[in-house]
Parts: sequence; C-alpha cells; structure tokens
Amino acid sequence: KMLAARGGRRRMGTARQCASTVALLLVLGVSTAGAAILEENEGESPFLMAGRCWQPGERCIYTRKDTPLPVVDEPSMMEGGLAFVSIGDWGCGDGNCDVKPDPAHELAGATQLKVSNAMAKVAADVKSSLVLALGDNFYFQGVESAYDPLWKIVWQDRFNQPSLQTPWFACMGNHDHYGNAQAQIDFSHQAIDRRWILPNYYWTTSKAIGNTGRKIQFVFIDTVILDTALTREILLEKIQDGVLPTEALAKFDARGVAWADVGMQQLEWLEETLAKSDADWLIVVGHYPVLSGGEHGSTKSLVAGVKPMLEKYGVDAYLAGHDHTLQHLQDNGVNYYVNGNGCLRGVVRPLLEETLFAAVDPGFMLHQVDGDKMVNTMIDAGGRAVYQHTLERKRNL
Repeated sequence: KMLAARGGRRRMGTARQCASTVALLLVLGVSTAGAAILEENEGESPFLMAGRCWQPGERCIYTRKDTPLPVVDEPSMMEGGLAFVSIGDWGCGDGNCDVKPDPAHELAGATQLKVSNAMAKVAADVKSSLVLALGDNFYFQGVESAYDPLWKIVWQDRFNQPSLQTPWFACMGNHDHYGNAQAQIDFSHQAIDRRWILPNYYWTTSKAIGNTGRKIQFVFIDTVILDTALTREILLEKIQDGVLPTEALAKFDARGVAWADVGMQQLEWLEETLAKSDADWLIVVGHYPVLSGGEHGSTKSLVAGVKPMLEKYGVDAYLAGHDHTLQHLQDNGVNYYVNGNGCLRGVVRPLLEETLFAAVDPGFMLHQVDGDKMVNTMIDAGGRAVYQHTLERKRNL
C-alpha cells in the first residue's frame, strides 16, 4: 500500500512542523470532519496522515510518528547570509491551463497568482537574492519562441512584484520540452528580460554567501534529456487525457532522436562538475525528482544514474518539482526536496524509509544559508510556513 524505496533513512539536521496534524489542517483551511487522521495500517506504519492524500486535488499531510511537532518559525532575515526562493510546476497564467473542465485546471491560474503574491511577500521580508525555477515553467506545451505571448501571460504579468525582480535561475521540465525548449534558452541569451537565466540545457553557477567568505554552487540538469522514454510516456498520457494535441508526439519524437547522445554527455558533465566542486554548499536542481512519493513517484533512471553521484560527491540537497506536492526525503546523506505545487495539486504516499514530510497544498520554498547551516522552509499559498528543516554544513569542514 505504501511505496518502498531502497536504502535506509539517516536523520540530519532538525525537522520542525506545526503543533499537530489536526491544527495544521485547520490552518490550511481543511475541515477535519470526515478527513482521515490516522496511523496507517493500524499502527504498522511509521506515519501519521491527515486529510485525503489519495484523492487528487485534496489537501493533506504526512508526518513521521517519531518526528517532534513544534511550531514552525516564521521566516525572518538571516543577517550576513544568502536567501533565495524556489518554485516548481508554476506555468499556469491567465487562461492557459483551462484545458479540462475540472476545478484543478480551472483554478490553476488563480492559484498561481496567489502563490506568486505569497512568495513575493516572503522574498521581500528576507531580502531574497534569486529565484530557482524548477521546470514546467509554461503549461502545457511550453513556448514556441522567445516572443511567445506566454512569457507575459504566465511570467512577466504574474511575477512582477519588486522583490521578484531578481535573477531567475531556471531548468526545464517535460511540459517545456513538449514545446520549443530551445526558445527558453534563446530568451535568456537575447536578454529580453534580464531576470531569466538559462544559458544551456544543463549548467552551473556559484554565489557568495553574504559576508561569510563561503560560497554555494547550483548545478542545473535537464532530467527530460536524461529520460526521454519517461517523458514520451507522460506525453502519451497527456494526449489521451486531452491535455495535449496528437501532433505534439511527432514534434517531440523529432527532437528526441538527438537527445540520446546529449544525455550521456550530460551525465559525464555532471560527474566532472560535482567532482571538481570546491563549494561549501552544493545543490543539484532538476525537474524530475530522484526520490518521491508523489503521483509520478521516484524516477528510476535518476536513482540509477544520478543518485550515486549525489552521494559520492557530497551533494547537500537535490531540488525538484514534477510531482505537485511538497516533500522532504533523506537517503544516504543527501536531502531531497520536492517542490512542484506552484499552481496544481497532486497526490502523495510516503516512501517507507526516506520520507520525513509530505503535503499536498500549493506553495513554494524558502532557503536561507549562512556559513554553517541552511534553513529550508515550505510555505503555502497563504504565506504560512508548514514545515522547516535545517541542514548542517558537511563540506570543507
């Protein structure tokens, strides 16, 4: 009944959540009447669950029984450090997601705007320096060119607050590749909006961490290129569901032929980049999750090809979207944050060993790092912090 992944769970840092699952549901505006608040499998499960996690679009949370539940600290300035926000699967603007007559799609644009406003307020409060865009930047068929109207409809008109006029470091997701993925790179190269930073399908950059003398390195990978078979399989499902037109398959197949060699080159580049990194904090960013209990689950190809590199080279965290949830998982020294609920809601079932927290509720993440710790906070569309986890520095000790 629950998904089980290989490997044991090893705690790192501190996990902090709201006072109780019932209280959290009330804060999120979810009625507890009729909602399951239970210990799964009559006590055999290590999880407490509140809400209707098995029903698409329903808000819910999972917590571990052995995890303490103090109140989460509200985000505040971290003097001398670096703050940034991240958002995944956020590509629904005004009207471009009304492809199916159901509330999730009909309200997706309004949800995105609410998340945008909450993210802007938090970014202003903590003086965020940048945004990480985790893919599925433009639903449901990407953009066609660097001048596609969706740039304005989905992004420029929706994330125009002063606190979000910072660099947006981006990677691409499967829906971006169902359109003209190269156009998102062209948009960056042409500096049409200088916030958008996407110089290549996979790339890396480093930032100084305030006045600490330390630095953080971000390594962005294109997980679609690493698993075109999975991406094609999802495309077929979207065509069958009426979300995408039939001709999208031929367009994707025409581009996909070239990705096989590029995928191998990307893995070689990734290993070389991680091996030579001297950063104090090392973060890998991709759209498909390595580990996940969400609607798509863990990505087998990434578990086989990327996960060993993350462990070997001391990566602190892997940030992903794709599953429309908020999740925190740990395995073999690496933290995995799934943050794919910028405008749509999915479903979630925890991985038996690796999941520390999981929720279905639109939102984003805040990351604050100084010389020795990195505080990661999950925040909902109402601006409420629902989960917080602190990493301790493990590199260059």
